[in-house]
Amino acid sequence: MKWGAKLQQGETVLINGATGVSGKLAVQIAKLLGAGRVVGTGRNPESLKRVLELGADAVIDLKQSDEELADSFKKEAGEGYDVILDFLWGRPTEILLKTFVPHELVPASRRVRLVQIGEKAGSTISLSADTLRTSGLEIYGAAAGWAPEAINEATNQVWEWIKEGKLSMDIETVPLKEIESVWKRTDFHGKRIVIIP
Repeated sequence: MKWGAKLQQGETVLINGATGVSGKLAVQIAKLLGAGRVVGTGRNPESLKRVLELGADAVIDLKQSDEELADSFKKEAGEGYDVILDFLWGRPTEILLKTFVPHELVPASRRVRLVQIGEKAGSTISLSADTLRTSGLEIYGAAAGWAPEAINEATNQVWEWIKEGKLSMDIETVPLKEIESVWKRTDFHGKRIVIIP
């Protein structure tokens, strides 16, 4: 957010895939870096509630129809998204990007900086040329802006926030003797599993 997307105070951030471990951390970090509005997306109702508890101003359920999802992206954008952290790619991102194309030929009113991080919903998208020509969309890979000094500064900042109790992660501890059953589970929904002796 800080080095790749260059988040500025008061900007609106969309975390596409906010219900995973990284997405939940991203919601908190966006707020700590001064985002004015944070919107998170996900599919699990309980995890979406947790995203709100962690500081998101709004959430979008990805289980809607394509049309309803596009309407939700537009509604929650307010005056527009400035930064998008995309942990999903695939169909949800395609729908999101289509909402950026204006219905009439007008100059782009703002930059929209999308940082592509994951591919939980698919490794490819269909991207129409007019999305890039007319929307102000800029797409970066997750490694954009990551110089060694940025990595050091980011790591130190995250540790400070952890020590100050400003960052939290949902953790479930599991005894090592139960590792086989844990490996088969599919109900973690944004939790980090920690194996203990």
